[in-house]
Amino acid sequence: MSPDREAEASEDMLESIDELKERLSSMKRMMEERKQAGAGHATSLHGTNMIDGNFLSIVFGGSLVVILSVSIYAFYNLYHAVLKKFPSQHTEL
Repeated sequence: MSPDREAEASEDMLESIDELKERLSSMKRMMEERKQAGAGHATSLHGTNMIDGNFLSIVFGGSLVVILSVSIYAFYNLYHAVLKKFPSQHTEL
């Protein structure tokens, strides 16, 4: 790299670092204001219904039932396909 490009790259990096520092300080200031105003609770989430553990348990339990039933159905069909392809020879008669 030429010295001019290195100087430009370092200036751009310093500018981006300064911008990041400014954004960080403004975010810290906003968080302090939010803590003082709402005692740590976000005002946008106040009063909303969140998905709780019981609902997730029901959803994942239902998913497990569906997966198990499809697996049993697939193995049942596979078993009958194998029996049809390779029938047992009855020699007792």
